[in-house]
Amino acid sequence: MIPSLRILLIFLFISVSQIAFGQGDGPRAYLLAPKGVTGINVKWLSMNGNVIPAGTALIPGADIMANIFPTTIFHTFGIKGRFAQVFAMIPPGSSTAKATIGPPIGPVPVNEISASGRSDGFLAMKVGLFGAPALDVISFAKSEMQFSVFGEFRYWFSGSYDADKLFNLGTNRSILQFGLPMAIPLNQDRAKATWLELAPAIQFFTANTDPARSSSAELVEQEAMLIVESHLSHNFNPKLWAVANLRFQTGGQSSADGVKDNNSVTALGGGLGLGYQLLAPLGLEMDYGGVFISKNQLKGNMLRMSLVFTYANLNKLNPAN
Repeated sequence: MIPSLRILLIFLFISVSQIAFGQGDGPRAYLLAPKGVTGINVKWLSMNGNVIPAGTALIPGADIMANIFPTTIFHTFGIKGRFAQVFAMIPPGSSTAKATIGPPIGPVPVNEISASGRSDGFLAMKVGLFGAPALDVISFAKSEMQFSVFGEFRYWFSGSYDADKLFNLGTNRSILQFGLPMAIPLNQDRAKATWLELAPAIQFFTANTDPARSSSAELVEQEAMLIVESHLSHNFNPKLWAVANLRFQTGGQSSADGVKDNNSVTALGGGLGLGYQLLAPLGLEMDYGGVFISKNQLKGNMLRMSLVFTYANLNKLNPAN
């Protein structure tokens, strides 16, 4: 590999290697990347609060602790000259959670229950709509940073679920998610890049036709939820960067047999994080955050750690291009 290309690739993987998904996608998830890159993201989430592990429903009287280990694989390519990406998050079977839940959701007296297995996962695709050309690794490294807008679709599927249990990691329903993520460069220096990412999305939920709850309900439904995620990140040097995160969500009220649960969520949360490029293809990121403001008794905090490996076959490229 020629020296100049090696340097460019170090800058390149700062933006590519931090693709992460799960409880909020995390920083550097919405940046334009070159085509022909394949990667895997292994993530640990430690969460505490009164939201189910899937992050989509509020249980006001609960105290839930969960350790989730979602794993995401992804690949980038081009469609008629536009950037495209397919990715899937498939949680392994080693996630755990426990909750203290009392009336009216749980039994009397209030007790602690636990669950283990797989949390919800998803299949997804993202396509560039504006400012998102499909460039190979060399061309991408030589190009200027630019404002990009993407269209994204995700299909969420249920994790482990047992209707005989009150508390599960899976939700026994599907989610259709439509998003319009965008990335805004605030300078043109890849070594000391500053990015603002905005990602509005809306989720539509199918019904749970076999509810796991203490009542005799036969159908649990949930209203749509609007989510806006944002990240402001800055590179101090080619390897070290920091980020400030914000996440707003509203909606998502559930109902049992048509009776509303009065658990809709309107809240603003966020936190701070650091990322470090261990090797050109290997990045590490950690951030911590919680709920700042909520009108619905939402509470919680989360520690997230991501280790991401990326690979691009440079032998297929022509250095002269």
